[in-house]
Amino acid sequence: MIQGNNVTEYHYSVKELATNWRLSQAKVRSMLRNEPGVLRFGAEKRGHQRAYVTLRIPASVAERVYRRCMCPGLKPSPNGGKKKGRA
Repeated sequence: MIQGNNVTEYHYSVKELATNWRLSQAKVRSMLRNEPGVLRFGAEKRGHQRAYVTLRIPASVAERVYRRCMCPGLKPSPNGGKKKGRA
């Protein structure tokens, strides 16, 4: 059972994420190849044939990968982004 994924959550295509992130589709595929939560449709590689697999990436997975890969130094603020002091 997959935890945290909602059936109604938006699922991105590789092309959409590549455009949004300004990366090649090949790079996005390699980033998401073994990522938990990514949906894979199609036949796996058989013998010498090329594998034709369609990926669909839930929005929560896309956000997790983006934060991990594109913003490696970004950490959540302990006070939720609110500034202390002046009111």
